[in-house]
Amino acid sequence: MTDRPSLTWLRRAEGAPALVIAHRGASAAAPENTLAAFRLAIEKGATIVECDVHLSADGVPVVIHDERVERTTDGCGAVSGLTLAELRQLDAGRWRHVRFAGERIPTLDETLALCAGRVRVVVELKRGGGKELVDAALRSISRTVCDVAVISFGPEEVRATAERRPDLALGFLIGKGHFVEHGMARALVAARDIGATFFSPQHDVVDRTLVEAAHAAGLPVSVWTVDDPARMTAVGDLGVDAITTNRPEVALGLFS
Repeated sequence: MTDRPSLTWLRRAEGAPALVIAHRGASAAAPENTLAAFRLAIEKGATIVECDVHLSADGVPVVIHDERVERTTDGCGAVSGLTLAELRQLDAGRWRHVRFAGERIPTLDETLALCAGRVRVVVELKRGGGKELVDAALRSISRTVCDVAVISFGPEEVRATAERRPDLALGFLIGKGHFVEHGMARALVAARDIGATFFSPQHDVVDRTLVEAAHAAGLPVSVWTVDDPARMTAVGDLGVDAITTNRPEVALGLFS
């Protein structure tokens, strides 16, 4: 039986190097989660980029990592407390460098439009957004021809996505604390039970046993976030399917 596309989206081809995912775009060199960061990742040769999504106060999926805007803009307040028009007024680039002044928080629609036909996109639905975030993001995804996967730390968000769009590649994010508390076997079972089609652990919990167990369960392994070249090589040698990094050009140089 042929695998559904959702099961093969991040699977490493036999004999091929690990795939490289540009974390929040080329975020070591450009302001994260901005169109400038995604353009730069594309220029550097990335074939997959990752972005984070919250809902604005008026229900628009916007691309920003934090629940609040202070760290990456010149504004203040919770993303969920600001309308899209209010978020548009914020400068999301100057904090990184003056040459990025004027970059704005993009919508998910704008991000997917930029990437369509150029790179695949991994969309992280931020935990706590619930079904409202899932539904809004999936509406954006349905409007694009961009090749998209969805990931989340939130079991509710993963489960809701699986129920609504079983055709999408879907990853369950696992941090080190969760892994230490619950163990590898339970984490893999949880991923399968909520409908994930790949497993996305923090890189420093990954060893060959985990990779082999995930593959035996039918789950490709996508690790995050690796910026050190030696560690990139080490996790690549473990057989992981994909590596998320803020430095895509470094990883691509290693795995080309």
